Amino acid sequence: MTLHAASPGRHEVRLLLWLYEQCGRQTDVPVPTSGFGQQKNMPALGVAALVEALQERGLVRVHEDEEQPPPDAELTTAGLAQAEQYVADLGNPDAVRRYTENALVMWAYEEGRSGRTPRLKEFFIAERSSFHGEVLAQSVVEGSAVYLREAGLVTLDGDGIAARVRLTDHGRTCATSGEGDVAAYVAHAPPAMGITIGSVTGNVNVLNGAIENFNQETGVNLDPEQIRQLIQADQDLRHGQDGAPPSPETRSLAARVRAQLAAAPESTAAQVLLQTIGPVLTRVLGG
Repeated sequence: MTLHAASPGRHEVRLLLWLYEQCGRQTDVPVPTSGFGQQKNMPALGVAALVEALQERGLVRVHEDEEQPPPDAELTTAGLAQAEQYVADLGNPDAVRRYTENALVMWAYEEGRSGRTPRLKEFFIAERSSFHGEVLAQSVVEGSAVYLREAGLVTLDGDGIAARVRLTDHGRTCATSGEGDVAAYVAHAPPAMGITIGSVTGNVNVLNGAIENFNQETGVNLDPEQIRQLIQADQDLRHGQDGAPPSPETRSLAARVRAQLAAAPESTAAQVLLQTIGPVLTRVLGG
């Protein structure tokens, strides 16, 4: 199967969604696709090529009466169902997040194979930065990049979209197994991918977002098992199927740990804890 047949391009998706709106979300309603070209400032032959691609997929029927391209087109039953799925996905934050995580891993993998360590902002010029024809929001991309760092799949050198992105060994394994499905990989990841808490004294060792131990007092007495419980609750929340919120006990624990971190004396170790565990606590507490 060709890439074209397997993966619709963003312009094809945009045309399909445009037809979906123009035909009143119904099948068998012919629409002049010249209107799409005018709206997107796209030449007639370009629109005609998109229509032909959608027709090859069985998503539209083309009316060949016109002497000049682009032709009129109408949604088929399959096209209507596909458009409705796109609309549902675009309105589903979890679907957007899952796509973004997978897209970032595969983008970083492809860039790494070329010997590059790109900045996160370069992701926005890649084809993968579009989800069902819509460009991903910067906040979504940045949040997903932070999550991938926490999961041990990437390293981020710098802040925000200026950070340079590099896959870890786990990230490369994720990219080359299961089409870069982050949720599936994290669910079956080896224990080393988690954040592990050792003693609050000792040597600082932060590798791929994993805190192993600390070289100075944090002023916080953390139970490693409780931290693992919070991380598991966060993963369940992000990748669970039932959508159940964390238990009151888990939320209470998260609130207690966040309060401890906020009140901890200033130190490198305490700051490392806050930056690494903070996003987990935020998601578990829902804000």
